[in-house]
Amino acid sequence: MIGPDVPLDAKDADVRRCVTPADLSNMPKSSQGRSPQDWPSAILHYIEQHQDRPLKARTLARELELAGTDYADFRALVRDMLEDGRLLLGPGRSLALPQAAGRLTGVFRATRHGYGFVEIADREDLYVRRGDTGGALEGDTVQVRLVRGRDGRPPTAEVIKIVERAPLTWVGVLERRGRAWVVQPQGRAALPMVQIDDPTAKSAKPGDMVVVEPLEHTLDSAVVRGVIVERLGDPTQTQTKILSVIRRAGIRDVFPAEVRRAAHEALQRFDPEDVAGRTDLRELLTITIDPADARDFDDAISLSHLPGGNVELGVHIADVAFFVTPGEALDAEARERGNSVYFPGYVVPMLPEVLSNGVCSLQPDQARLARSAFITYDRQAKVIATRFAGSVIRSKRRFTYDEVTEVLEGRNGGLDPALLKLLKDAESLAKRIRTRRLAEGMLVLNLPELEIKLDAGGRPISSGAADTAFSHTLIEMFMVEANEAVSRFLREHGVNHLRRVHPPPPDEAQKALVQIEPLVGRQLPRVLDRATIRELLDAVRGKPEEPAVHFVLLRSMAQAVYRPTDEGHFALASEDYAHFTSPIRRYADLTVHRLLDQVLRGSSEAARARHRRRDQEEEDLESIGRHISATERRAQQAERELKSLLVLELMKSRVGEEFDGLITGVTSFGAFVQLRPSLAEGLIRIGDFGRESWEFDDQRMVIRSRQSRRIVCLGQAVRVLVAAVDDVRGEIALIPARGRMLGMVSELREGKQRGRGDAPRGKRAAGHRGRR
Repeated sequence: MIGPDVPLDAKDADVRRCVTPADLSNMPKSSQGRSPQDWPSAILHYIEQHQDRPLKARTLARELELAGTDYADFRALVRDMLEDGRLLLGPGRSLALPQAAGRLTGVFRATRHGYGFVEIADREDLYVRRGDTGGALEGDTVQVRLVRGRDGRPPTAEVIKIVERAPLTWVGVLERRGRAWVVQPQGRAALPMVQIDDPTAKSAKPGDMVVVEPLEHTLDSAVVRGVIVERLGDPTQTQTKILSVIRRAGIRDVFPAEVRRAAHEALQRFDPEDVAGRTDLRELLTITIDPADARDFDDAISLSHLPGGNVELGVHIADVAFFVTPGEALDAEARERGNSVYFPGYVVPMLPEVLSNGVCSLQPDQARLARSAFITYDRQAKVIATRFAGSVIRSKRRFTYDEVTEVLEGRNGGLDPALLKLLKDAESLAKRIRTRRLAEGMLVLNLPELEIKLDAGGRPISSGAADTAFSHTLIEMFMVEANEAVSRFLREHGVNHLRRVHPPPPDEAQKALVQIEPLVGRQLPRVLDRATIRELLDAVRGKPEEPAVHFVLLRSMAQAVYRPTDEGHFALASEDYAHFTSPIRRYADLTVHRLLDQVLRGSSEAARARHRRRDQEEEDLESIGRHISATERRAQQAERELKSLLVLELMKSRVGEEFDGLITGVTSFGAFVQLRPSLAEGLIRIGDFGRESWEFDDQRMVIRSRQSRRIVCLGQAVRVLVAAVDDVRGEIALIPARGRMLGMVSELREGKQRGRGDAPRGKRAAGHRGRR
């Protein structure tokens, strides 16, 4: 997002006039001797030199080393500069120069086709044309300027500055070609071959997967020299694939010795019999419901019936804050990691396993420290009261989702009557909560989520859509309610905190529906407010075009991020929303637990200190929010990349077979197709479409035949054949199935068309428990 709509070259003369060599030479290192007339030039110069860093007034005053007594005058000056246009407000009320308002900073993602994308928190990915990459490589932090799109299409980006080079860590298989030893880096980015002078380094053998560092930071050469820095092992093994993804993504997977020591020291502080200052809930009937392979149980639930037909839901969350002290080694490591990363059969935890899988985890029949949220509902599942407590609980039983599904479907298997009643009552309450939230505007997008199943040896044996039984929805609804209750409670007590912010679809993304107009045969609405989306979902329910509409709507959604601003959660239709329910695996939740604890303790001194440091804390929270939003996105990308690698492995044995599929993307070089039921994604190149001559129509975002009225568009059902699987490129090559023509006859009239909006991929807007 950028500030007010000001031409990019506006006010340049003012800035040049205000910042002169004389001004700069008169800028002392401290506030002593700096007169107020020097402040404007100092402000403009500092912001100009730190455009990659969001700066608010309080931070800027501190960086300029102004005395605290001068802050009121300094803030008044900033307001004046905003009013007269010398400064603009950027994201999060940060300060920006007018000529930089159209510049954004993000992470560059390369493709093998020469173009790329820039990932920027809080907005959809920006497309970078082949000639506008500015020499950026995969993972570089870049500054871009927006280039206005033509004919109503969304803007593209041009890289104008490389802010920070990403570490060059490439992964590939060591092989011999002639007399040379080489590694061809794997992945979707186009990278040069790496020639290895010492192939025996790190005890690597031919055919091993290895990590290499090139000695040259360039893509201009087809071959560069490099060194092996790590041997990963047999590339056919799942664990090796996992390590390759971890290394490419730069994910920390080894805890330093001081962090492991700190975890064991924290463990020693825990006495399961010490309930002083806590509510003893060890006799309360509580249960956990998690995936079958889960080991870190963050949350447990309980239900109590109250007079008048009311019911009290208890959501009990592991008290990680008890073990992780702010500012110490354990906390610093958790903050740096940001979150746990979940791969099929493997987890890179945010906290050492003695905590995440041990004393923090709400294991059955074990006394555990918790933060409990109690929410009282009436018969219509409306919230009528909330309360919170530090507690000690003892989970009665650990259920898996499959087990709960069996119970809810009537296959009880001699289950304890008290547990059976708890699950049935929980189902009833969750359904009423869901009905209420849907009426309030919550959006639900039904899209399959890829799940890979492994055998006992860790090899992939199948892929397909993850389970979506109501047992998952039950927990999702309870966790959403607890997250909302805590955020509302903190706001009511005047405590700023990291919220889970989900903005409405950006303006340019609202034009995305043009991509499926040929499929539905009519013009679709352009205003993607909540009511319009609900109306559209209702209109296509049960129809062939339903999956395509859900898919495009999901792509139109903005990425949810962490910010200390009360902007609400669009998909959940929630005014107050924060993450509270998973502190074992998300640092955001840990920050919320600490603030909740401060309020519950009611420390007047803490309240006064918080008031004194409010601006500082807000800036700290913004910094944390930016960082953990980035680590979350990195984790999601790594998870998707590994699943893609495992699907590639599965599809090697399916070459020559035919599958039904759904077109999920249309580009100038072909169409991406998601295969059913495996959910593998492959590419039909435009040269393989068939005998007719095809061309890309970038107005309608379709591929059109020059000889007929046939078009290929997003959401079409197709029948394809798997032609090849390319390990290096990470690509499944597809062609139309034998005897099948690609495309459909377009019924829409020609005319001036609206453009597209390429929103980032993501999870169901109101769906997956861990992404909310």
